[in-house]
Amino acid sequence: MKKLVLFVAAVSMLAACTTPGKRTAWGAAGGAAVGAVAGAVISHNTGGKSETGAIIGALSGAAAGGLLGNYYDKQAKELAAIADVVKGPNGIQVYLKNDILFSTGSSELSADSLQTLSDLNRVLKKYPKNRIVVQGYTDSTGGDAINQKLSTARAKAVYDYLLGSGLKTLSIKYVGFGASNPVASNDTAEGRAANRRVVLAITANEKDLQ
Repeated sequence: MKKLVLFVAAVSMLAACTTPGKRTAWGAAGGAAVGAVAGAVISHNTGGKSETGAIIGALSGAAAGGLLGNYYDKQAKELAAIADVVKGPNGIQVYLKNDILFSTGSSELSADSLQTLSDLNRVLKKYPKNRIVVQGYTDSTGGDAINQKLSTARAKAVYDYLLGSGLKTLSIKYVGFGASNPVASNDTAEGRAANRRVVLAITANEKDLQ
């Protein structure tokens, strides 16, 4: 057991040092740890040596974690040149301001938004293993029924544009959240502007990348 713990730590450190990007490093290290434990359990259940199972499991886990981390890292870097991007342990979020995409109270894409969406689609086409949810949000002005309808219509407008421009991906859908989940205070003009947004939530599955 002591050897197993020491080996997991060693592989985790190696993964963090040899893979570029903070997210990739953690992905590889996490994969190694999970893989090592799984390998030890499998080896024990089949009558083998736990150390051997841990080595096999850790190496395969590191490779899988690093693969997904690399996929997120590379894509996030390209998307960040176009829009605000937040990269987390479970994927990427791309923030598009409604003030750029739409006129006040409208769900029709503005002429100024088309270049941004065209650039966005150009990058997304390079990553056909994505699973994308286009999320629409509003500020708190207006009633809930109006905000829900408007946020859904705006999310659908972006969704329609991406598909209409030839995007090929594993899955894509849209949803409106109205004024829920604000990212800033609705008490100020700046806060309300930040809350009016369309977010592309992007995830992927390790199995699809192998």
